[in-house]
Amino acid sequence: MTLKDKITIVIPSKNEEDYIGYLLDDLAKQAPDVQIIIADASDDNTRKVIADKKQEHKLKIKVVQGGPVSEAKNNGAKLAKTPYILFIDADVRFFTQTEIADSVGFMEHNNLDLIGLYIKCYDGDWRAQIGFTIFNFVNSIMQDYVPFAVGAFMLTRRDRFEEYGGFPCKYVTSEDFFLSKMYDVEKFALIDHHVGQDNRRFKQMGYFGMAWYLIKNFWN
Repeated sequence: MTLKDKITIVIPSKNEEDYIGYLLDDLAKQAPDVQIIIADASDDNTRKVIADKKQEHKLKIKVVQGGPVSEAKNNGAKLAKTPYILFIDADVRFFTQTEIADSVGFMEHNNLDLIGLYIKCYDGDWRAQIGFTIFNFVNSIMQDYVPFAVGAFMLTRRDRFEEYGGFPCKYVTSEDFFLSKMYDVEKFALIDHHVGQDNRRFKQMGYFGMAWYLIKNFWN
């Protein structure tokens, strides 16, 4: 089986015109033949960017109705028929061209149900990078006790995802954490790769606010 027969990529999106094009550029290098489902609820130029990148790279993209993040992810996942689903945030960037293939290979080789990656800041904001570094350190310690695959890159077996009922829509945020902790910790791994995000969440919530948000997630 090739990669396109193994995974479906699901991307929730809302007003991501400044970000999603970079992600699709990266996916064209890593997974050019993989089905990409974008659950979009944008009222900006996001869909035009998607259409342009689809044509430029000849990507297999299907756009479906989005909404709140859990609902958007679940809507996209309903169309997946492959053994695995990879959820990626629209603002993610990659640092190599092998993160996806390596993750799928690791999952298959070790018979896992859930895989996550570490996070790295790509825009040079040292405060955000310190925040991500602390988060990665805590998550690496906690992985033996509580599975947590961050929604920026969350690779799951489709049958296990469906068994657990998908992302819980009752939570406004942290849907990735509340779903992750349902998985068997012995069937979860963080692998030695990073996905890139910038500092916009830190700017939106404030650096101390973002730190407190992450601490609350782990405490819960």
